[in-house]
Amino acid sequence: MKLCSFVPGSGGEPRVGVFAGGKVLELSWQGSMLDLVSAEGSASLDLSGVEHRADGVAFRAPVETPGKIVAAIVNTRAMLGGEEVSLDRPRLDMKAPSTVVGPGDTIRAPKSGVRPEVELAAIVGRRVSRASVEASEEAVYGFTVLNDVTAPKDSKDDAYEAYRRDKATGEIRKMMMRGPLFRSKNHDTFCPMGPFLVTKDEVDLRGGLRMTTKFEGSLVQTGSTSEYIFKPAEIVSYVSNFLTLEPGDVVSCGSVGWSKEALGGLDPTEYVLPMRDGTLELEIEGVGTLRNPVAYE
Repeated sequence: MKLCSFVPGSGGEPRVGVFAGGKVLELSWQGSMLDLVSAEGSASLDLSGVEHRADGVAFRAPVETPGKIVAAIVNTRAMLGGEEVSLDRPRLDMKAPSTVVGPGDTIRAPKSGVRPEVELAAIVGRRVSRASVEASEEAVYGFTVLNDVTAPKDSKDDAYEAYRRDKATGEIRKMMMRGPLFRSKNHDTFCPMGPFLVTKDEVDLRGGLRMTTKFEGSLVQTGSTSEYIFKPAEIVSYVSNFLTLEPGDVVSCGSVGWSKEALGGLDPTEYVLPMRDGTLELEIEGVGTLRNPVAYE
């Protein structure tokens, strides 16, 4: 089932519906999507009988106010830079809930540029603490498309010198430390999500789902969920063993590599979009297509 949060053309508060056959079928449910997810299966998914044309509504982020957003980084070998390198456990960062925007909302890009990152994001449907992979898989309510927008220059500018022990020599010496990712990933508008929350029974990850990013029609990223080193349930389980996850929390599973035409001779951390306004289109097969305009400050 493709659930969505939307505002009818007539305006008003966001409502919850089902997207089917090019229409939005309104649910009789009176709460928000977060309320529905938090109900842990006890919420009614009955239709109210009210239908809307899809082009006559404004889609919102499926969960507009998640409690927290945990994002896996370098979860594909393309992001690590080579087939011969891997990870023994997920590497994580967080995005502030206030960075969430919905389909059609404008990404405000700093003059230094932005990098889009198409990611499959799991929406947690029940409280998860110290859970097994199997229990974590059961706890996932569904999936959406998330753009982990990044301003790469921020983390480069935030690099700093510090005295640390050299692992090779054992000597304590001055080193240049990589800057933290927090500022680069947490500008306002840097977390577009949507347009749908697809319930997990309709998302089959066994064969891999194609993932792409296009900017003004040109292919920027291409890959598949089959490239993930750690699957969604594995990441949820790993996080839950030190941080309790609550209904409506978002766990984003990482991005894929860039097309050769887009990347050229750059490494994956150096790529930014062309410095002009335009439209991003991120698609994950069977989950949805997320479109957002980009406007430079």
